[in-house]
Amino acid sequence: MTTALRTLTLIALLAVTQAGHGTLRCGSSLVSDGAWPYEVEESCGAPDYIAAYPTATLPGLGVIQTEEHWYYNPGPQRFIRRVIFRNGKLVRVDDQGYGFHVPESPSCDPGTLRHARTEYELIARCGEPASKRLEWQTPATNSYPQHGYALQPVLIQQWLYDFASNQFRQVVTLRNGRVVDIESRPDS
Repeated sequence: MTTALRTLTLIALLAVTQAGHGTLRCGSSLVSDGAWPYEVEESCGAPDYIAAYPTATLPGLGVIQTEEHWYYNPGPQRFIRRVIFRNGKLVRVDDQGYGFHVPESPSCDPGTLRHARTEYELIARCGEPASKRLEWQTPATNSYPQHGYALQPVLIQQWLYDFASNQFRQVVTLRNGRVVDIESRPDS
């Protein structure tokens, strides 16, 4: 393989890798990094679910940075897409596993919770929780080598679901929008 061919191959691979980071295809439209929420909605339609979070605050000023997660569920034959905006700019698009048919009225029990994989799936199948907690955690700096890596804060949420009087409450822990743990909590 000649040096020129290697260079062209490397450039093409880098372009494909970078294009997928914050790119979303909707029909014949393509929206990418830096797009406005309006532009995404114009190309892709209204999302199935939107979650908004403060990501930074300053004493005396309040919230100075926000993040929105938009979920598009195209049904069971395609992947759910989570579109992440930070301060009104598209920064990332994630696949969230296969989509599903949304029930007309959510009906939830502990078994349903145990099959949910994402924040959107919890909302679609079980509705809003009785209560939520959220915090942003920064990974420990010693877990990253000093090679210019930017530390990305991790969104940790705990959602409390309260069921009928004969069932324990359930606390669902999510990490960056994905279910990572479910624990039973006896009524106090």
